[in-house]
Amino acid sequence: MLLAVLEWLALRRKRPGAHGIWTAAAFAAFLLRQHHRRVVRERVSLREELRPGESLLITHTDTPHG
Repeated sequence: MLLAVLEWLALRRKRPGAHGIWTAAAFAAFLLRQHHRRVVRERVSLREELRPGESLLITHTDTPHG
């Protein structure tokens, strides 16, 4: 939410003749919000209850999408 407010404020302050830092702030806030959305979407969770004596092996492999 703070990023959304920062992006909104920076877009309002971005005017011809204004300091270029507001354009950079708006762009950075936009990129951070997009990154957070992508991370949340890619998150995978698994819940497994193990009985005594059982074990779990977790591996991670990156496969290219396409």
